[in-house]
Amino acid sequence: VLIILPRSMLCFLNSATHSLIYIYTALSADFGLPGVHNFTAIGLLDGKPFDRFDTDTPRKTPTTNWARQHLPSDYWAKGMHSRLSKQKRFGVNLHLVMTQMGHSVSDGDLHALQWLHGCYGETNHSEERLQFVRGVDKYAYDGDNLMSFDYVTLSTNPYPLVKQSYLHGECIDWSRFVGYSKHELRERTTVPDVYVFTRKTSGTTLTLICLASGFSTNTPAMTLMRNGRVLNTDDSLKVFDTLPNNDDTFQRRIAVDILPSDTGNFTCEVLEEDTGYHIVKHWRVGDRHTLRALGWPNAVLLWALMSTMVAVNTLAYSTSSSSSARAVSPSFTSFT
Repeated sequence: VLIILPRSMLCFLNSATHSLIYIYTALSADFGLPGVHNFTAIGLLDGKPFDRFDTDTPRKTPTTNWARQHLPSDYWAKGMHSRLSKQKRFGVNLHLVMTQMGHSVSDGDLHALQWLHGCYGETNHSEERLQFVRGVDKYAYDGDNLMSFDYVTLSTNPYPLVKQSYLHGECIDWSRFVGYSKHELRERTTVPDVYVFTRKTSGTTLTLICLASGFSTNTPAMTLMRNGRVLNTDDSLKVFDTLPNNDDTFQRRIAVDILPSDTGNFTCEVLEEDTGYHIVKHWRVGDRHTLRALGWPNAVLLWALMSTMVAVNTLAYSTSSSSSARAVSPSFTSFT
């Protein structure tokens, strides 16, 4: 069952969360490979790149139509000078960290310094401007957590006042990016795919899975209900992270274990707030019992392949806090 509701009928929905994140990466060596640069900076709105800068193209350039059409020329000019400055400082900071780690360029190994910073904001249908939720400021060396701040409103954790001002002010002020991207999203006609199916477990239960794929943003809202009651963590509901597909869209899944004898009526509701898609799928044991009965093994294979591609092809920003993470004194110069 597919239901697409007008945006005017979605006022009952909770607020939507959006993010504006920048990721900077500096490498210790130049391999001369296509797409691999000594320095790269990427801006992401809701997890999707909208601008980039790298060593081979030392300009801040748009990667989406809305960024190309709506952002003024001074945004790109000022951004270019800012990233040229960061490129120089990143080179200095990378070598400082390598020295503290006992590494050098002559050892022949590749080393990377990364910085991720930005903000998360919420909006509801009665407000256009985002309200600050939290800020993130993380540094990593060779994939291990180096130093991080996770600034949340009313948090008692110390955080530089200058960066607080940026996160609450300038970062959230760029919320107009969301409006630009929403206009572009509304022009797309592709409807996301939603599948509800079960998978046998090693025990006596079945895992009921709702998989949604083809979203234009990484913030779809998914709800699983049994006989009209919304399931939650008390029902052992599992909510998985949103993953990128290989066609510039996203996928997400939620799941819960059920008994084969369960006679309940299950409903999966999926909402993409930015495009207004509201998709409803109904399922019960008597309709489709297992993956084979569902007749959808190819889609499951596709999901597995996509997950593998994400692990292999996506440049993940790791902030692992495991015991293997190295700790160094943050004596290098400021990144801001």
